Amino acid sequence: MEDKDIKFIAQHYRAGRFNASEGWHRLGIKPAGNLRAWRIAAAAAILVAITATASYIYNYNTTPSRNVPEEILATNRPLLTVREIDFDTTPLPVVVARIREVYGVDVTGMPSDAVKYHLTLHYEGNAYDLVETINEILGIQMTIEE
Repeated sequence: MEDKDIKFIAQHYRAGRFNASEGWHRLGIKPAGNLRAWRIAAAAAILVAITATASYIYNYNTTPSRNVPEEILATNRPLLTVREIDFDTTPLPVVVARIREVYGVDVTGMPSDAVKYHLTLHYEGNAYDLVETINEILGIQMTIEE
């Protein structure tokens, strides 16, 4: 039976008659070709760029003490110790006392009417950044005594 099949194919074969790409074309299917590979490569490159950008932004925003002056970095390492502290409608003199207790630093430049300032804040970071944040929130000019 196999001989009959081979004979039939050999007798009826014509060059170009059994073209695979033409058959796919008749069925309405386009070959993927290089365009699909380029699309995949472009999508992968975009994904890498987005991941790198997100990583940079995350690391930049979570790096502690990025705005601490060099002279403080060189001289006072305990000032940069990261701690967690909470205030709930707390008067400014109590806030300063709590900073002294938690971070072990003295804060100067408290306004004369400090009792009228109240602060609600949950903070995790170093003393320098905390005092700068409090200054921005309350619009005052306190500093850390060295």
